[in-house]
Amino acid sequence: MATKKASSSRKQSTVKATTSKATFSAYTKSVVKFGKALKGMPLLGVIVAEFIGTFLLVAATMSLTVTYGQLPVGLVVGLVLVAIVLLVGGVSGAHLNPAATIGAYVTRKISAIYALGYIFAQALGATAAVKLLSTYLEATKNADTQSSLLLVKASTIADGKEWLVLFAELIGVTILTFGIATALRHKNNRAVAAITQGFSILAALTIAGSLTILLSSAQQGTTLAFLNPVIAFAANAIPWPMTIWPIAIYIVAPVIGGIIGFALQDYLHTQSDSCDCETCN
Repeated sequence: MATKKASSSRKQSTVKATTSKATFSAYTKSVVKFGKALKGMPLLGVIVAEFIGTFLLVAATMSLTVTYGQLPVGLVVGLVLVAIVLLVGGVSGAHLNPAATIGAYVTRKISAIYALGYIFAQALGATAAVKLLSTYLEATKNADTQSSLLLVKASTIADGKEWLVLFAELIGVTILTFGIATALRHKNNRAVAAITQGFSILAALTIAGSLTILLSSAQQGTTLAFLNPVIAFAANAIPWPMTIWPIAIYIVAPVIGGIIGFALQDYLHTQSDSCDCETCN
């Protein structure tokens, strides 16, 4: 009788072990299958990369401007952008800017569905960065003074000076997206792409900042040059309800600048007698 019970117990243990192995094997196969499915969905990779890159760019830009003001931001953000491109540029090209994405779409570098994915990820990344920074800065309030550091806020544009700010934004975004378009031709060489984009944002912020610095207030964390619609939204440069000038300066001008930057790079590229970028190999 005892022998039969022991035999029955061994059989049950064997069945349970076999069932556990089968379950684990099925789970492992499901994970592998899911991983392969993700690899077969490049758009998802692009969305994740643009979200991470835009989150880092917006967080760095706003926190550095709050801490140091306008002067060192161009150089430091340029270095930050180099690091970001090295991190995610191999996946998405590191647009990190709806103006660049629209420029790439108009010049047929990406499809409409990809353009929407890029812009969605950029907006989401910027929003997440602002929420996180706002939470931390709220914690800096002094119990006595109820004062706290503020995130980057757009300066009020003096009446009659709107065209000057619009022109600065247009020029700055054109320079920036020209650099991004150039970097995308070296997407497989991330070091070259990163350095190109880093210097392009340095040049763009320096020029646009120089054109607008005398028009902005001297308060901490204020600026007029954003060169990126999602950063402009994050800094409340585009208020709600929207008005004409903020839309023209921080949405229309960057989009036009993005298209000009990509189109100009394409034109100069076709005029070159020799080229060593990946798209020509």
